[in-house]
Amino acid sequence: MNESSLKLSRELSVLDLIVYGMVYMLPIAPFALYGIISNVSGGMVPLVYIVSVVAMMFTARSYQILSKEFPAAGSAYTYAQNGIGDLAGFLAGWLVFLDYIIAPGLLAVVSAVAMNSLVPEIPRSIWVIGFVGLGTILNLVGISVTAKVNQAFLVIMLVILAAFVGVGLFALYSGMGHGRLTFGSLFNVHTFTWAGLGTGILIGSTNFLGFDAITTLGEEVKSEKRHLASFAGMASLIIIAILFVLQTWIAADLAPGAKVLSPDSAFYDISGYAGGHWLFAMTSISTALAFGVPCTIVCQMAIARIIFAMGRDRQLPKVFSRLSRRSKQPYVANIFVASISLIIALVFQDRLDDLALFQNFGAFSAFILVNLSVVGYFKFKKKSKDTWNHVVLPVIGFLVIVALMVAMRAATLKMGIIWLVLGLVYYFVMRNVFGRSAALKI
Repeated sequence: MNESSLKLSRELSVLDLIVYGMVYMLPIAPFALYGIISNVSGGMVPLVYIVSVVAMMFTARSYQILSKEFPAAGSAYTYAQNGIGDLAGFLAGWLVFLDYIIAPGLLAVVSAVAMNSLVPEIPRSIWVIGFVGLGTILNLVGISVTAKVNQAFLVIMLVILAAFVGVGLFALYSGMGHGRLTFGSLFNVHTFTWAGLGTGILIGSTNFLGFDAITTLGEEVKSEKRHLASFAGMASLIIIAILFVLQTWIAADLAPGAKVLSPDSAFYDISGYAGGHWLFAMTSISTALAFGVPCTIVCQMAIARIIFAMGRDRQLPKVFSRLSRRSKQPYVANIFVASISLIIALVFQDRLDDLALFQNFGAFSAFILVNLSVVGYFKFKKKSKDTWNHVVLPVIGFLVIVALMVAMRAATLKMGIIWLVLGLVYYFVMRNVFGRSAALKI
């Protein structure tokens, strides 16, 4: 069998996809962002996550609809190409490429900073190399091994989360903090502002980015389960939302009694208040490792699949479509992603703010194209009569994402537009100078 005839290995179950989505979104993600969101939202972190997940569900529904129609690897790239056209497809891939290619490096730096503070004798650069290297090795070994690693880390994260929930509830009902779960932590009329809620949603919604990455694995789902694959994104989103609301609700009602040193350490300080130093250490170390290992793995996996799909369809050099004969993994794409991630992480290891500027622009812009793709494909190409699913819901999703992007910092939008212009130049050079077709063969 020659390399060009190889296909991605079909080894994933629907449960694997749900686990993948949950690991990407991280059940304990609020550990890191709780204090920041609390500051901007007047302490109403659970409300921020409730509104954020409702906002994301419209786009998640668009992904669910399109993944049934187009199960090929490529995600937003595949959907926009078929729903709108070749240029839209390329731009969707280009935008997601921006988000995903930065994410592994950013996550590695976040974890390296945390681990360096715990073990200062080991420099950040060594931690960065270790996290990126481990993720790359596991992705090259094979999808079944990666799935098992994801499951193991998910179990660990859920155990740690369960420990916080159990200890936190016991502490609350023993008289600490507010003494019980209160609705004031969900909505406080004295501290509520629309501006604060909007800023909180812009931050909180980033924790739900991951349901879309599941669709990049469409070609690796077991054949007999492919009809259920579209369910995985929505399921993981709902499960994660419940976990986010539960843990932040408990934290918000414990917060009045805790001595919070800074927004960055707020959740850990609250954990220490409720359970002592052991819970403080457990929540802080688990956050560092979760961002550095499982989340880095799934981020690298997602962008490698997109690069593989774009290479296969000649939107990127064909070499990126090569698969390993043994593991059936896109090894060239994986190594390329690891190299870029490592360079980004090492260059920006002391400039997290600059690196984070791009994090949301690519994903949200791609979401806009995905929502429009539902309307374009079903309403205009297939003449669908299902106005609710194929017009109303995706249009709402489109408007929600546009509203979030309008709230972004001007610097982020400017840099994002520059990236789009570079993509357009690349597209037209490849198409008009080299004569590459933009067509997808599905």
